[in-house]
Amino acid sequence: MKDCDQVKLAVDKEAYAKKGVYKGMVGFIMDPRCINGERLVSFSGEFRQTPDGVWYTTDIECEIKEEDLEIVTEA
Repeated sequence: MKDCDQVKLAVDKEAYAKKGVYKGMVGFIMDPRCINGERLVSFSGEFRQTPDGVWYTTDIECEIKEEDLEIVTEA
């Protein structure tokens, strides 16, 4: 795995669920480093707008063990 690869979470774990990440979610590796067997992954969320017109995203960035990821598309 490398930076910018598209990956899918292959397992459900309580630690990931606490962050809002579940099996089958797709994201991108955001850092070329693998630290303690983990990769920083950004999982795509939704674009939302507040009542006063400000746009924001619900993306989730968190560390995921490499063994819990499957490559969807290589960068």
